[in-house]
Parts: sequence; C-alpha cells; structure tokens
Amino acid sequence: MPDQTRTNEHKSRMIVGLAIFAAIILLGGVAWHFVTPAPSASTSAVVTLPASSSFDLASSLLSGSPPTLGSPNASVTIVEFGDYQCPTCGAWYHSQEALLIQNLVDTGKAKLVWRDFDYYGPDSVSASEAAYAAGEQGKFWQFHDLLFQNQQTPNNGWASRQNLDKFAQQLGLNMTQFNQSFNSGKFDSLINANHSLGVQAGVTETPTFFLIGPNGRMITIAGGQPESVFEQAVTSLTSA
Repeated sequence: MPDQTRTNEHKSRMIVGLAIFAAIILLGGVAWHFVTPAPSASTSAVVTLPASSSFDLASSLLSGSPPTLGSPNASVTIVEFGDYQCPTCGAWYHSQEALLIQNLVDTGKAKLVWRDFDYYGPDSVSASEAAYAAGEQGKFWQFHDLLFQNQQTPNNGWASRQNLDKFAQQLGLNMTQFNQSFNSGKFDSLINANHSLGVQAGVTETPTFFLIGPNGRMITIAGGQPESVFEQAVTSLTSA
C-alpha cells in the first residue's frame, strides 16, 4: 500500500505540474499578444485592391468636398484619415508629409485629401472644427499645419479652445467669423460622417491612406509609412 500511495501521489503531482505548465504557456501566449509592438514605419502595410472590389469605396472616399491640396487634374487621389491628436499622425506629418507634397502633390502626380478620424477625445473634435472654421476663410491647410506643429500629448490641453483661438489669430483670421463658425456646430455632421466612412473603409489606425487611381483602382497604406512607399504606390496605379 505505501508504494501504491506514493505512485498515486506521483501521478497527482504530474497532473498538477502539467496543468501549471499548460497555464504558463497559455498566459505566456496571451502576454506575448499584448506586448508585441505594432509594425514599425519600415514595415510594409500596403494592400492593393482591384477595381471590381474597390470601386464603390473609391466613390465614397471621393464624394463631397473634403479639403484637398493639389491639382484637381492629378491622376491619383491620396485620402488621409487622421486625428490631430494622434502621435503617429504627428510624426508622419513632421517627417514625411513635406516630402510627399514636394514629390507628388507639387508635381501634379497626386492630390492630398484630409478626412477626420477623431477618436482621442473631445479635443480632437474641437481641433477638426477649428480647422474647418479656418477653411471657410481659405486657411484650412495653414491651420492643419499649425495643429500638427503644436501637437503635444493627447488630451493635455494643447488643443483647448483658448489655444485654438490663438492659432486662428496667428493666421490673421477674422475672429468674429471664426468664432461664429466654430460655435455653430455645423461641422459635427461632417466629422461624424468622416468617422463613419473610415469605419466602413476598414480604418483601424491613424494615419491610414487610400490611394485612388484611374478606373477606381486603389491601394491602402496603413500607418506612418515612408514617402517612398507612396511614390511606389502612385507609380503602380498610373502605370498599370
């Protein structure tokens, strides 16, 4: 009997040990999932969609009159979904946007469209409203630039109403008109529609770009990718 008891105890320890080992493996896998870093800017995040599957989405992305920079006759439209409080958007603006404008927009190869995908909080929405209010005085892109140039930690107050007024004054805007537009709430439906369109398009991070070429062919670029990735995409869309 003592031998049988020891055998049973040994089996019990083995079962408990295996259970603990399995739990460690499972928890380790879960932990790995949560600590695995997002792809870096050098990671390819480009998806090409054929015209047959992208035509309706392309039409939706091109609809309305969103702020657009560049020639209306450009063969490719680059639609950016972003949040003015998004750190990755800010980093891409500072390191890549000027190159994209210089090499693609100013050369007439592409035009750049902005659509809000606000999710960091109320200050993101306020920043979007202020940019649109500035746009009514022909200064959308200048205000857009000031927002990214002054970006700080999300929701720390850098995009407060007081600071947004300062940006407007810095651009020499008519403050009476700016305040009337900002306070009207008239841009809420546009901001909500842009967010809904982004969800429909499958946006899961900012910035996300949709490059739309001739015949509705489209390439999606997710994240703060290098400007060279956009040049390659534009070439692909216009040479096919």
